[in-house]
Amino acid sequence: MNKLLKRLLIGTCAVCVLTLIGLGASMQDEVKEENSKYGKYILTDDIYLEIPEYAGTSLYANNGELQGPVSFTYHTVAEPISFDDVHSHDFQEILCFVGGNPLDITDFDAIVEYTMGDEKHIITKPACVTMPAGLVHCPISIKNVSAEKPIIFMAISMASEYGTPNYVK
Repeated sequence: MNKLLKRLLIGTCAVCVLTLIGLGASMQDEVKEENSKYGKYILTDDIYLEIPEYAGTSLYANNGELQGPVSFTYHTVAEPISFDDVHSHDFQEILCFVGGNPLDITDFDAIVEYTMGDEKHIITKPACVTMPAGLVHCPISIKNVSAEKPIIFMAISMASEYGTPNYVK
């Protein structure tokens, strides 16, 4: 798949998922009609998950739900968190860190310490981190974040299922 097609797929998927997040439950029920030819492509209740490490409800589509070569998660981070298991994937992965204010995603006071290969990076403003397939990454440590000023953490994987990472010991 060429780079332009991948970028279009990622952008389209992100817009679709964020649009689904904004729809109210009653609206979703009206849109997804049982006898509809394309209703099966409208995801509603099956993609939401309560994950104790994150604030509120997460959007979680890592097991083929998106019916294409991509998976996606969306989490609200309202307290410091760390992901310490060093690993890689057999697919490209994009991690996005944006401010939690939907009217101004650049309102970002968090500090994200991120390791890619043998390099440590510090993110202090909204960013997307693209990792080629096979690139070893982590730990990731999100600091200086609070319930008063949460951030959004999204992961887009270029695989229909996230599966089990290749852990490095």
